[in-house]
Amino acid sequence: MLQIRGINAVSIVAPSDQSFPMTKVAACLEEDPGITHLCFVHCETTTGVVNPLRPMVELATRHGVRTIIDAMSSFGAVEISAREVPFDVLVTSSNKCIEGPPGVSFVVASLETLDSKTSETNSFVLDVRDQWRNFEQTGEWRSTPPTHVVQACAKALEELAIEGVVRRGERYASVRDAVIRATGPYASPLLDPRDRSPVCLALTARDVVRTQEDLDALYAHLVEYNLYIYTKLHLPTRSFRIGCMGCIDPMWIRLLGIAFEDFFQLHSMNPEATRAAV
Repeated sequence: MLQIRGINAVSIVAPSDQSFPMTKVAACLEEDPGITHLCFVHCETTTGVVNPLRPMVELATRHGVRTIIDAMSSFGAVEISAREVPFDVLVTSSNKCIEGPPGVSFVVASLETLDSKTSETNSFVLDVRDQWRNFEQTGEWRSTPPTHVVQACAKALEELAIEGVVRRGERYASVRDAVIRATGPYASPLLDPRDRSPVCLALTARDVVRTQEDLDALYAHLVEYNLYIYTKLHLPTRSFRIGCMGCIDPMWIRLLGIAFEDFFQLHSMNPEATRAAV
């Protein structure tokens, strides 16, 4: 998107199974004083790793760089305080941890940022400032709003306010830990405990699930139990993901353990059965 819009950007590459290395970010900011914004993902759903929010924002602030946080998969379950961590812009969505339907993306930003004197954008959809001004002036959307999605999102936010962000994160974490226990004899968590998010869990079973074809066989097996996981194998780490968000019935986790036992006992004894099952 940045390239299409003619915005110069520098990418920092890091291993997907580790939280972002602060030394790399610091070196990049020191080497290039022309950098004006630091954009990063708070929770990476590829493997479930959580990146250090406060240290990243503090580092950027020391260099006079504004921060843009992608909190799509953390907002609502991982505590984020704009008072304690003064980021500039945070972007999230009505689904994921808010537990609403997809369809509404929103921005949390200071009035100073929204009312800054930067040049106008050449995008209607991404012009957050214009939408904010329209809300302030008319109380309305600039175009036909997704009314049903907005109402559902409002209800989801009410339920989040009742449960609380900390408790929701603890609920997701308890689901994650229960999944680890249920699948433990057959698959191992990819990440160290300190890097794991509560929203999803990356597992590895390299003796059995080595290729996309192997994961396809596991996926088809789980469907027979009316259980569904993400369908793609992360090839660099040979890991697959199980989501921990939402209202998860403990019975589903027990059933997952049974399904894993059936699958892995068969395929660990007969690796060719994986290909035959596809």
